[in-house]
This record gives sequence, C-alpha cells and structure tokens, in this order.
Amino acid sequence: MQVFRPYIDHARSAWFLDNLRLGRQRVEAKQVMLAILRRMGLINDGKRGWLNHPIVLLYYNNGEPYINDLIQYFNAVVREWVSRGFTNNIGLRDIEHLLTRVKGADGTPVNGVMAREYRRVLLLKDPCHYLGRFSDDEVNELINTEPVYFKGINTWIRDVYDDYLKFMDLLSRGIPCSELPRIFPKRK
Repeated sequence: MQVFRPYIDHARSAWFLDNLRLGRQRVEAKQVMLAILRRMGLINDGKRGWLNHPIVLLYYNNGEPYINDLIQYFNAVVREWVSRGFTNNIGLRDIEHLLTRVKGADGTPVNGVMAREYRRVLLLKDPCHYLGRFSDDEVNELINTEPVYFKGINTWIRDVYDDYLKFMDLLSRGIPCSELPRIFPKRK
C-alpha cells in the first residue's frame, strides 16, 4: 500500500506518475480511506487489513485524519487517469456519506522532505520514466542528499544501501538510465 506524493500538489503528483502506478493509486488511495473509516468505527465490516499500515497511520493522524487531502489526491489521480485516455471505474460515491462524517485536519501530512523521498523511491522503481520527468535540479538534489527515512515509504533503501550508493554514483556520472542497475524491487 502506498500513496505516492512526489509533490505536495495533488495534480502535479498525479501527472508525475507512470501509468502503472497512477492506475493503482486510485485503488490504494481509496483503500487508505476505507482503513481510516474502519479505524474510526464508521465501517464495521470485520475487515482488519491495513489498519496499522504506516501510510494509513500517517493519514489517520491520531484520529484527526487528513481526509480532505486524501480525497483531493484521489480526485487528481482520477482526473489524470481519464486525461490519459483510460476509463475510470473507481469512485467514492459508495463511501461519500461516511467521509462527510469525518472531522479531519486541514492541510496535508506531506512536507517537502517527504515529497523528495517519494521522488527518490520512484526514481529507483523506474529510472527511465522518472528521469524524463525530473528537472536537472531535482536529479541533483537526489544525488546530493542522503535519504531521510519515513516508515512505509523508503526504509527498504537501508536493506539495499550499497546498491543504492552504486546507483546514485552511476547516475551522477551520467550513465544512461537503461544501464542503471535495478535495485527495486529487491527481496532477500
């Protein structure tokens, strides 16, 4: 489960994603909303999956969820999905009446550092796609900063840190994306 927010701006985040991740974000953002509604006792269907996932907890915000931020992100992802010519078959109508009962926090749980770490993860997942989306400044920022770890987002980099350093070194030397080593997904 993941809510990819490479930028604080919802539409820019959606635009940035490759088609595979963009399509999945419609499902995953809604899954986070459902988990929040279950945590709040607004859905009592016995399902327990994802309730304690770090991303759910991030958006749950100790009982004052960033629900409006999540809805705005979901809507931006759907708009981008449709603008790319895909058919959308996922909506919020079935839970809209519950979402309106949530007294949520204003703002977003995403800050600039977290957004940068999402960009780092996406680069490692699909270098050729994302290098084409980054500005030169964004690439240099990723090359010249160490990861700041966020549970549920990028802590897996610790497990492949030596490979990560090699990847970033090659990237800094201008090696074409097609020649960069794949370090994600990597299971031990």
